[in-house]
Amino acid sequence: MTRNKVNYAFIEDDSKRKISYNKRLKGLLKKYDELKTLCDVEVATVIYGPYRNEPYTFPNNDVVRSTFIKFKEFPTLKRSKNMVTREEFTMQRIKKLEEQLQKVRKENRVKEMTNEML
Repeated sequence: MTRNKVNYAFIEDDSKRKISYNKRLKGLLKKYDELKTLCDVEVATVIYGPYRNEPYTFPNNDVVRSTFIKFKEFPTLKRSKNMVTREEFTMQRIKKLEEQLQKVRKENRVKEMTNEML
């Protein structure tokens, strides 16, 4: 059984919006914790939400601060090695899909040729 598609729109009711925010924040933090545990990576996040005066940090301020300091200490080349803009990501994705398409077309031609020979 599939779920219905959720329409994303601004929630007008303040109390419903706050409840939704807290649920999604809890889910997001759970995902961060799973990523940290399963992949053995450092995870640090800062969330500026409308319901707190100061930002929410996960796992805690000291860990987040040390993680960002480590990141800043990396040489610029190493730090930006895997960072891409949205445009670059889209272009990489298009290129990869085009390569897959060419591969499938080539396989189809080979199959058609073998079918014609039979």
